[in-house]
Amino acid sequence: MALPVVIGGAVGVLAGYGYVRRTRRSRTRTLRTGAESAAAPAASAPPEPAVQGGGALTRLRARTGRGDVPVLELEARAGAALVAADDCVHTSREELGFAEARFGAAAVQGFARAVRGAETEVAAVFALLHDAGEPPAEGTPPGPGRIAVLHDVLDRCRAVGRRLDAEAEEFDRLRALEDGTGVPEALTVAEQRFRALTGRVGASEANLAAIGARYAPSAVMTVSGQVELAKERLVFATSRLNRSRQTGDLGDPVAAALHLRAAEGAISQVAALVNGVDRLSAELAEADEAIPQAFEAAFARVGKEPLAALRAEVDKGACDPLDVLRRVVRTATTAVPLPEAEPPGEDDALFPAAVLVARCSAAAAEDYVGAHRGAVGVRARVRLAEAHRLLGRAVQERAPEDARDADGLARQARRLAEEDVRAYRDAYGPRGGGVGGAVLGGVLLGGGADGGPPGSFGGPATRGRRGSTTAPRETDPGGITP
Repeated sequence: MALPVVIGGAVGVLAGYGYVRRTRRSRTRTLRTGAESAAAPAASAPPEPAVQGGGALTRLRARTGRGDVPVLELEARAGAALVAADDCVHTSREELGFAEARFGAAAVQGFARAVRGAETEVAAVFALLHDAGEPPAEGTPPGPGRIAVLHDVLDRCRAVGRRLDAEAEEFDRLRALEDGTGVPEALTVAEQRFRALTGRVGASEANLAAIGARYAPSAVMTVSGQVELAKERLVFATSRLNRSRQTGDLGDPVAAALHLRAAEGAISQVAALVNGVDRLSAELAEADEAIPQAFEAAFARVGKEPLAALRAEVDKGACDPLDVLRRVVRTATTAVPLPEAEPPGEDDALFPAAVLVARCSAAAAEDYVGAHRGAVGVRARVRLAEAHRLLGRAVQERAPEDARDADGLARQARRLAEEDVRAYRDAYGPRGGGVGGAVLGGVLLGGGADGGPPGSFGGPATRGRRGSTTAPRETDPGGITP
């Protein structure tokens, strides 16, 4: 049945997909899309950067009974292990969503429990690494406490990986993709989401234009480029859905499962990207309405003088409501309070304003990291996790200061993630759409001209099992034998 399409780029996506579905039984081979073919030469994953430097810290050895490892290498491996664990949780949760849509919540509750447990443990490890502080400067030996923390990070990440790996085989039995029996139903679920999202991308594009016309340019900076990125992922998804249908019809369920998982990963990213645009629209409207009450609460706490310039700026016209609230909260929580100021009460407008700003910043950073997981390293992720932790505490304790700090950490995480992406592109090319973009986004794990295997439910030993030419084996994401 033909569906209405509201974006020009998606017309070709749906038309191409519909054509393949109508003609798939007459096709004798699978064709690579033009976008994938153009990106394929640059699609293999970049190697892990080598630990460099010949100073005293590099030569210092961490002798703790678990091996003789240069400390800088231990830092790098602990960070890589935590990134890998975080990605495994993300991919497992993503594929779990497709399984739940097919079989229902009751059928996947054991897998959901494993993912929640792994997610909780990864959050705790992020907090552990954050509380340990920044790595010491080159030439400054770390204390034994930091070395112990790094080994603890490695141990706990291995445990997370093993927990998810232990569920992978049973999870595959539930989905039954590789034996061919589960592919048709799974494709139906993916196709339904694909079509719904195609329409939503067009609506999000119109929504973005509307809020861009209403507010200051800085108000939409956090979602700049997300609609175009969503369109690129739709093109990739339609290619992989086509190939899944084709290979399944040709009697190759293993290849069909591989392409289906790649499509599911891209579809999940499209959903996150358009959700981010639509969420920002609602958040800006909420922030706009909250500005007068936030000013009044801040005036009562610190007086009008510290906020006079900002108030005049707002009165001039179009502004960035979230940034206005951010500046009001910062002034009210850092300036000297008036002698007659009363302690904040339950109806204090500064607290919800601070929480709104922090929640928006954390969600925007989460969306950016999620769409660029193939490039974003541990520094950005540690700060983002800490922002979530502080935000939770702020809500629980009604502490605007914690919300203010969570906002700052989330914005810092976004900046660090953008730096990682720029460095990645400088080293390995732009990697926009097609296979290259899918590797940058973490949909494909890299390792070959076709972008490598898609990420699947499981830990490091099983996450890349689809598309591998060798049997899965247990791996150590930290690279250090226990």
